[in-house]
Amino acid sequence: RGRNLHWGSSGMSTPSGASVGPARLDIPLDQPGRHVGALRLPWSHDRSAYGQIVIPVVVINGGPGPTALCTGGVHGDEYEGPIVLGALARELASGDINGRLIIVPTANPPAAQAGRRTSPIDGGNLARLFPGEANGGPTSQIAEGITRLLLPAADYLVDFHSGGSTLDYLPCAFGRLPTDRALAARVLDLLAAFGAPVTAVVKRPEAKGTLVAAALDAGVAAMATELGGSGGVTRQTVAIAADGLRRALGHMGILPGDAALARAPDAPSTRLLAVAGEHFLRAPGRGLFEPAFMLGDRVAAGDVAGWLSDPERPDRAPEPLHFAAAGIVICRRVPALAEPGDVLVHLAEDTTREALIDGI
Repeated sequence: RGRNLHWGSSGMSTPSGASVGPARLDIPLDQPGRHVGALRLPWSHDRSAYGQIVIPVVVINGGPGPTALCTGGVHGDEYEGPIVLGALARELASGDINGRLIIVPTANPPAAQAGRRTSPIDGGNLARLFPGEANGGPTSQIAEGITRLLLPAADYLVDFHSGGSTLDYLPCAFGRLPTDRALAARVLDLLAAFGAPVTAVVKRPEAKGTLVAAALDAGVAAMATELGGSGGVTRQTVAIAADGLRRALGHMGILPGDAALARAPDAPSTRLLAVAGEHFLRAPGRGLFEPAFMLGDRVAAGDVAGWLSDPERPDRAPEPLHFAAAGIVICRRVPALAEPGDVLVHLAEDTTREALIDGI
């Protein structure tokens, strides 16, 4: 799409009368070279009357070419993104790439410092607040700043997530498709290039306000990941993230092909799966969930998914819970204690590119 934008320390110009939030970017996006700075948001609190929320941003501008916005740490208990994006920001110089990389390793520092999914400042879930509100709480203002100051420059978005401290995923690339078929095809191409062992595409996303959704609304080819979880990382999940990102940057034309393949060989064919509403099993009440499955298992509709027991009523037999649909187990709840409405497990079903496009 070609973005030739002019930026200043106070951010991008906006239409007359448009509401602009307080977030400001302290480095240029359009100057050649490597620049390290931050997105800064005023935050007055008990410890600092004139404090700021400081969101580190690295811009690597190698000249003409596409722009990729790469983000991690939208949730503070998900760590592959901050690890891999931090390493990439240290490793690459402007002469190594075509186009531009905008790297935000930790988009939600308050949540990251607390090791929490949501912000300890206002309880906001950054992944549900895009495009943000200029006059909203601090977390919504972070979303507004990213949407206003960074997203308009992007041709591509890669947003790293995992299951955090409450979910464990079969490591996968994760996507949703826009209604525009041409953009949907670009998204599927990007997911395939990332080359995770599994690629899951949500048919009718329940989650609103994600950065990926905001990017797709803006015409940006966008994808996310769900790389494990359980509150930590593994050698496997970090490798999938690092290798997949290099392949994706090679697909975009930002990282020259030889450089991409030197560190991340050609990806094997990813297993393409679709996630639908009937694939989610939620807790009907409070209790301890004992699963009857392993990640990656194939199950049938009606199979026992596990048992929910009441630790305060040992005289009551555990309640068996059943899968409503068939599929592959790609996600499970980590804490055994569940409340009504908690997702205990969700599935996905094998699909094809053609079926996904036709279903738009």
